[in-house]
Amino acid sequence: MTDSIMQEPISFASTDTETTIRGYIWRDESCTKPRGIVQIAHGMAEHIERYDDFARFLAGKGFIVGGYDHLAHGDSISDTVSWGGLDPCEGANHLIEDVHRMRSLMLARTPAGLPYFVFGHSMGSYVMRDYIARHGEGLAGAILCGTGYIAPIVSTAGNALARAISALRGKDYKSKLLDYLVVDSFNKAVEGAETKADWISASKDNVATYLADEKSGFSFGAGGYATLTTLAKEACSPTTFRAIPHELPLLFIAGAGDPVGSMGEGVRKVAKMAHEAGVQDVEVEIYAGMRHEILNEDDHMRVYDDVAAWLDKHVDGGSK
Repeated sequence: MTDSIMQEPISFASTDTETTIRGYIWRDESCTKPRGIVQIAHGMAEHIERYDDFARFLAGKGFIVGGYDHLAHGDSISDTVSWGGLDPCEGANHLIEDVHRMRSLMLARTPAGLPYFVFGHSMGSYVMRDYIARHGEGLAGAILCGTGYIAPIVSTAGNALARAISALRGKDYKSKLLDYLVVDSFNKAVEGAETKADWISASKDNVATYLADEKSGFSFGAGGYATLTTLAKEACSPTTFRAIPHELPLLFIAGAGDPVGSMGEGVRKVAKMAHEAGVQDVEVEIYAGMRHEILNEDDHMRVYDDVAAWLDKHVDGGSK
């Protein structure tokens, strides 16, 4: 990383009409001819500053990078009690449309004509999968990290349960049952897990940092789980895959030990569904020895370099 890379705070009004969304734009001030734009959507129960190293890496490669804390996450909410407490009915739509607001902000602050890429991790990958089906026109590519496939019957049942709990106890209510069905099930997939977050990473240092971060790993509210299942149901729908522009390049990346992607099986399934729906350029990379957060594994530079190489290959393939 170079000292010339600047991190500029930004904010904008969320589509929920109540919240100020807060985030950053990273750029290399010494770069006179930026090569493109990358917009990042973070995962569930974390925040955009966890992507600072990755954003600085991309900025050092000539890209302008933007990202923000989702609704009910990080600095986009002041009340920690409400972390993860999204609107059970409209939360998914707000998350998707906030991506579009950030895109508009980025376009207003960057040179015209730059290729525009989106990157989504985990919950952010479901947001981006839904987003590119709605607003994929004009994008140069999408990178979907730590994603997966959830059968409609599972997402429908989970959504009904989360909405019922939210209706009874409120959107911010922390349900041990919902935590058990989602997060705890991920950790059970890791043999010999020593902490509640071993599923996120094979790196003990990364797991320790995650657990020590008050803005990460918090229990989702019932409304948040309703939102997550809505996002997943839409993202895994054949209708959504058919709505993705056929010329939009897609890169799916995940760890071979990631339970969110069913140890790679779910990732390959959604990539196949995208290709069968007509998307012409679909690539998949599954990393051995890595779990959910491949950007934070000990060998993360391998992932960084692969992402940079893919961006290099597609930087002339689209514009904003």
